[in-house]
Amino acid sequence: MTKIRLIETDYPDDPYMNLAMDEAIFTAVGKDKAPGTIRFYQNRNAVILGCFQLADEEVNMDFAKKNNIKIAKRFTGGGAVYHDMGDLNYSIILKDNYDVKLDVIKMFKLMIKGSLNAFKSIGIDAESGKLNDVTANGKKIVGAAGSIKSNTLMFHAAALVNTNIDMLADVLNVPKIKLMDKGISSIHDRVINISDISKNDIESVKNGILNGYKKELEFEYYKGELNDYEKELLKKLYDNKYSKDEWNFGKNFTDYEIL
Repeated sequence: MTKIRLIETDYPDDPYMNLAMDEAIFTAVGKDKAPGTIRFYQNRNAVILGCFQLADEEVNMDFAKKNNIKIAKRFTGGGAVYHDMGDLNYSIILKDNYDVKLDVIKMFKLMIKGSLNAFKSIGIDAESGKLNDVTANGKKIVGAAGSIKSNTLMFHAAALVNTNIDMLADVLNVPKIKLMDKGISSIHDRVINISDISKNDIESVKNGILNGYKKELEFEYYKGELNDYEKELLKKLYDNKYSKDEWNFGKNFTDYEIL
């Protein structure tokens, strides 16, 4: 059985560092300089954009500034998400031993199945929503994004455990037409907290995710830390990319191949 590393080091007040860490690990695993990794982290009051998105379009910037909500951009695609300390983020970075190849749809199906196992193990009857969502009671509880490169799978997701849904709804600009296409009138009709439908908290959800993926991906995990190579990459990515307004607010997302 494959052994992978569990990392729980995070920077709740620095979403830029958390995102830089995801890319540093992904790059290191792809170069065979780090083991496969599962990682948990939290961000305090931040909007995380997909790499193709623009903050001015996706975020209520006045509301974000007034409420000290940081804006950061990840290196994967997908939509904007709001993070606070009621949100649990998890990243799974592995060599492709699952015959995914470059099929992103296949990767999402594999990884979402692990999430479904996880929630089932803690008593939540979760279902696969669209390609990169998990739903319960007809509402979204997990959104995910990912990438495939150098025979390496990158999947990261955000689970709404006890998130401030009012804050989420106020800070994200979701076009009414998009909501109407889903047959709903507000974000409150679209998302729900895990704590609203179960007695689970952050720790029980974390344990469920570990057990769900351990079963689905057939691995054992051990607690570990970043190695020196990853720490060097992390600093470089943080200093030259994720802490820069040019990355987080700019349009030239293709100009940041700095590794």
